[in-house]
Amino acid sequence: MPSIFLKDEALDKSPAIVGFEIARFIRQSGKDRVSIFDVVERFKRERWFAWNSFFYGITFLYAVGLIDFEEPYLIARDAD
Repeated sequence: MPSIFLKDEALDKSPAIVGFEIARFIRQSGKDRVSIFDVVERFKRERWFAWNSFFYGITFLYAVGLIDFEEPYLIARDAD
């Protein structure tokens, strides 16, 4: 079975690190809802950016309950 976390991957491309960068961007925007297109535009020139890393980062944030989806927006959830 494939693993989303690998011990030999670049740390800056790991789902938790990419998710942290995305969550920080959403928080710094000062909005509860951010377009996924704005997020991609912000990060597409970063060294770590690859579609699979981005996808896994967003999936990680969703899995731990930090974001929700409402097409085409990422919605920050309150940490209770």
